[in-house]
Amino acid sequence: MREMSVPQDYSIYHLNIKEKIRFGITCIPLLFLIGYLFYHSIIISILFNCFALPFYRLYRAGLSEKRRRIITEQFRDVLYSVSASISTGRQMTEALYEAEQNMRLIYKEDDLIVSELSAMVKRLYVFREPEEDVLKDFASRTGIEDISDFVDIYITCRETGGDLVNVLNKTSEMILDKIAIEKEIHTITVQKRYEARMLAAMPLLTILFLNLVSPDYLAVMYETHLGNLLMTAALLGIGFAYLWSMKLTKIEV
Repeated sequence: MREMSVPQDYSIYHLNIKEKIRFGITCIPLLFLIGYLFYHSIIISILFNCFALPFYRLYRAGLSEKRRRIITEQFRDVLYSVSASISTGRQMTEALYEAEQNMRLIYKEDDLIVSELSAMVKRLYVFREPEEDVLKDFASRTGIEDISDFVDIYITCRETGGDLVNVLNKTSEMILDKIAIEKEIHTITVQKRYEARMLAAMPLLTILFLNLVSPDYLAVMYETHLGNLLMTAALLGIGFAYLWSMKLTKIEV
C-alpha cells in the first residue's frame, strides 16, 4: 500500500500546480480588465496585477477553510464508527483501526480522513505511540473545536475513570448535532455569498456594457481628473461593499 501524506498544519495551505495555474489564469486577466474598465490605461491595468498577491492570500485562506470544513464533515462519520466500537467494548486503538476500515468503504483512498486514520493506525500499531499523543496531535494540527472537544473529553474520562461509553456517546451526539447545524448554516451563507458576488459584478458589467454600446457616454469619466477621481471612489465603494458582505456572511458557530 502506498504511503499517504497528511497536512502538518490545517491552518496552512500549500497550493499545488493546478491550483496556482487556475488562480493565475483567472485573477490576472480579471484584474487587468477591471483596471482598464475604470481608467482606460494599459499602464494602470498592468499595475492592477499588484493586487494579485492579497487576492492570492485570500484564495489560499479560502482553500484552507474549505479543507478544514471537509475534514470536519468526514470526522462526523468517524464519530459514528468510534462510538459504535466503544459501545461494543472495543478500546480506542481498536476503534480507530475499525474506523479506518469503515472509512475506506465510504471515501476514496486519497481523501483526508482516510489518510489521517491510516497515519494514526500506523503510529499506534507500528510505532507503538500512546493513543493520547496520537489523538492530541490530530486535534492540534486540525485546530477544529469539535475534534479537540472529543479528544479532551476522552482523555479526561481515561484519566478519571469515568463512564467512558456513556460519556462518549453523549459527547458524540452533541458534536454530531453541532456539525449538522454548522453545515446547514454554511449552506445558507454560501447562497448569500453568491448573491453578494453577483451584486458586486453588476456595476462592472454595467460599465462594460456602456463602453461597448456608447463609449462617448463615459468619455468624460476617463478624460478628466474629476472623472478619474469619481471612478476611483466607485471602485473603492464596490470593493468595500463586497468585503463587508463577505464579513457579514462569515458566521462562526
